[in-house]
Amino acid sequence: MNKLKSFILLLIPVFAMMIACNGLANEHVFKGIIAGASNLQVTLDLAHFDRSNVSLGRATCDANGAFEIKSEKPWEEGLYRLKIGAKQVFFILNGKEGVIDIAGDLNSIDRMEMQVKGSETLVCYTGIIQELIKNQLKTPEEAKVYIERGCTPLMKAFLTTQLLGQSAAPFMADFKAQSQALSASMPGSKYALDFSNMIGKLESQQNQAQAAETINVGMVAPEISLPDPSGKIHSLSALKGKVVLLDFWASWCGPCRKANPHVVEMYNKYKSKGFEVFSVSLDKQESKDKWIEAIKQDGLIWSNHVSDLKFWDSAPAAVYGVRAIPKTFLIGKDGKIVAVNPRANLEEELLKVL
Repeated sequence: MNKLKSFILLLIPVFAMMIACNGLANEHVFKGIIAGASNLQVTLDLAHFDRSNVSLGRATCDANGAFEIKSEKPWEEGLYRLKIGAKQVFFILNGKEGVIDIAGDLNSIDRMEMQVKGSETLVCYTGIIQELIKNQLKTPEEAKVYIERGCTPLMKAFLTTQLLGQSAAPFMADFKAQSQALSASMPGSKYALDFSNMIGKLESQQNQAQAAETINVGMVAPEISLPDPSGKIHSLSALKGKVVLLDFWASWCGPCRKANPHVVEMYNKYKSKGFEVFSVSLDKQESKDKWIEAIKQDGLIWSNHVSDLKFWDSAPAAVYGVRAIPKTFLIGKDGKIVAVNPRANLEEELLKVL
């Protein structure tokens, strides 16, 4: 009897450990300590591609910036939004997490500078975002490298929207590939459906934009003959036999100036293979000096810089249907348009025709 009692007593701690471990495994908690966030409200939402959100809970940080949000249901694979005061971050969970613990500083939390425990997927995502912010993407090809580093199909799809969504039209093949992978990974989910619907809307917008274009692929590029800053006339037709990027821009156009380094990079890389740039400025007569200065500042070393200095009344801009800049047209060696607005995918389009 005494032996049996001793055996039962030995079992009690074991059962207690099992209960404790099982209880921990069944907890679904998102907690953290965020320096500088004392007394700020924290909310956690399940987010979707259609921008709808489902509230999962809220808490208030204590004096040390500590908070804890418990979920009654297990975490599901999805996109989440954490708001701390006025700051917010989006991230991915794979649905296998129990207790997720983060630590960071309020000033850098929106750059995903945090330490994470309890979620390999969140660790993966924070690492990618931190590198993106540190390295500053220069080309779509670099963006695609980071997208492929995503640890789940949902993460890759989300990164695709964030890194390529600003100019989605040239990358529809990439969007569709991610959609197929997401549908295979999360069949019938709202994420897969929303992502597919988003692609449909992007394609519809692309088709409408193409229908409104004055100049389309396959057309002969209309002639442009205008003076450069010194008064010398340059004609677009004189470049027949080369692949030409016709670039409408202006010194006052911020997005144009931001796009110039990539054009310079492509020019230096492919000029020896027959690539030229023909730049048409929409500057005004009174800003001619700024036009000249912008050419020097941005290192636009090609010789074909022309303008009638008539701002939005520019004659070639009207012929080409330019209603916003930067606007570019890639012209093949035969003088016909081969691509309209090839900016993010300029190199890809160049390699097709060089």
